[in-house]
Amino acid sequence: MAESDRKRLLERALALREATPADFFGGRTPPADADPALLKIIDDTALRTKLQDVRLIEGLQSPKGPQKIASIVRVYPDFDAPARNAPARAANARRSPSPAAPQQRGLPTVEDMERLTARIRDVEAQVASEMSAQIDGRVERLKRSLPELDGAELESAARELTAALEEKRALASHIRYETFKRIERDSDFAPRTFLRLLAR
Repeated sequence: MAESDRKRLLERALALREATPADFFGGRTPPADADPALLKIIDDTALRTKLQDVRLIEGLQSPKGPQKIASIVRVYPDFDAPARNAPARAANARRSPSPAAPQQRGLPTVEDMERLTARIRDVEAQVASEMSAQIDGRVERLKRSLPELDGAELESAARELTAALEEKRALASHIRYETFKRIERDSDFAPRTFLRLLAR
């Protein structure tokens, strides 16, 4: 498939309405490791089939017969969703645990959360450095140039500096999202499973 077609399909998938926990039916719950922003409701059956065929989505919940429940999918932006004929990893979205399940699954210890928080801080610092290096350089360059300018050039540089600072402020949400994504992918870091307990 051409890259332009992949990009177009991804844009359509990301534009779908986000699913909420209330949309899950029959005791099902959202996958704990999923980014809520990538859980979507899709009403177009043909589009759902197309997105599954290219491994862009994983079906989590499908209406059966006269059921009036939401058709929910999980988007995989890297086109690496489980194959359609593979066993459903989420068992068609995980069902609510039984009363004994909390003891089986366990809650995080204080040490687990301390390790997780420390990892978030470390990774976040690395991501922030990577993502802001370019814009920081641009801001500093503009600040240094202001005393040497006047008239229209000064106004233009001031506008550009304001825009750069706005971009820098907007980086915060992108940095946090990228931080969580990197930790979620680190299969050797056991406390990553408790990220679901934290707001992003």
